[in-house]
Amino acid sequence: MNKLLLNAFAAVVLGASAISSNAALVMSDAYIGSGGAGTGQSLAGDRFRSFQPTGSEENYLGIPSLGNASNRVVRQLNWMTDANNPLTSFDFTFQYDQASDKLVSTILGGSLEYSGWSTKLAGLGKTKGAADLNAFQITVKQGDVGSLVYLTDMVLDGVALGSFSGVDGLNKDWLVTGSDMNLTDGFTLTGKLWLQGAFSSSQENSAVNLTAGWDTRGVAPAQVPEPGTLLLAGAAIAGLLGSQLRKRKQ
Repeated sequence: MNKLLLNAFAAVVLGASAISSNAALVMSDAYIGSGGAGTGQSLAGDRFRSFQPTGSEENYLGIPSLGNASNRVVRQLNWMTDANNPLTSFDFTFQYDQASDKLVSTILGGSLEYSGWSTKLAGLGKTKGAADLNAFQITVKQGDVGSLVYLTDMVLDGVALGSFSGVDGLNKDWLVTGSDMNLTDGFTLTGKLWLQGAFSSSQENSAVNLTAGWDTRGVAPAQVPEPGTLLLAGAAIAGLLGSQLRKRKQ
């Protein structure tokens, strides 16, 4: 009986460790809502596009669809130094700051902020909210044939996601979810955007879209027991063990 109790205590401790293991699921050629009608909602979006040397509205941030002017804020960026840009990387951050309820996009030495994000969702036709976030979408559009658009060193809330490369003339999508990503408490996505080659003047020809949302294929965050819960469980098992030892001595 004592051995069983000790095994039970070990299971409590080891179980907590297993729950908190690094877990991320990346599905290629899938995106939020690609399972069909009603299977997902895009709730927060950050877009980099065009990659031109002269300033234009090339960073969009807000509530998808970002094609609607009322859903977004914009920032002008100057990406390139010449028409045949050598391979260059740009560090970026896409964040939902829960405490201040705002989205933040940072790149090229500046930032863009979209305030009151969670409070604006219903007014823009969303039935899901911040508490429903369970999936992330990464889209790379490489419409300028011969150019390169790709992402590396992607990390979402401490979970390494890897690299994501574009394909000439296509949208390439990935759906990201996982038990270690508790997006409902806010999130931070970091990475490097790499560009090379000539990009056309068509602003939507090449782009990167980063989207947080809800999807029926999303994995709910793992519920790691609170330290107090573990202590109570351990105390209860220790109490049972002590009781068994006292019975043996009587």
